[in-house]
Amino acid sequence: MLRLLACPQHGLTFAALLIGEASLCALASATPCAAFVVAWLLGLALWTLLEYLLHRFAFHLPPAHPLAVFGARQHFDHHAAPERTPITKPLVLTAPALLAGHAAVSWLTGSSLVAPLWAGLVAGYLGYEVMHVAAHALAPEEHPLPSFQRAHLDHHVDIRRNFGITSPLWDVLLGTRRR
Repeated sequence: MLRLLACPQHGLTFAALLIGEASLCALASATPCAAFVVAWLLGLALWTLLEYLLHRFAFHLPPAHPLAVFGARQHFDHHAAPERTPITKPLVLTAPALLAGHAAVSWLTGSSLVAPLWAGLVAGYLGYEVMHVAAHALAPEEHPLPSFQRAHLDHHVDIRRNFGITSPLWDVLLGTRRR
């Protein structure tokens, strides 16, 4: 399992996301427990949909597309050499997006439930990064969820299928799951 941290960027990404998660939970500490749990779980579920949509529609843009600068070019490089590290997304791209998203939604809604919802979303993103690195770094017998690993590695063979890394739900519901 230490291979998940073999690349310094992976360790830095995981640490930054854990710090962000702790910070959001601290912000939400005044939220009643039941509301916190519901909002956090909603954020986690929202992450699975966001992951699917980003992976399917944004990260598979042609490299020459003007919006490819927002992750598709790096994703294309990852598909070309999936074993090459770093496998995680660069913090200079993701951290500002997460912070700006939280600030914008907080400002627009003024809701105290934004912090726990965003904490669930960040937890989902951390899970995504860990599971994505694990899919490439661990042997099948080491992976805690071998069917998830197989599905992701199958995606590298057929980029029209298996966009979900943390959940197969949206692939099943939207007909992109390869069995």
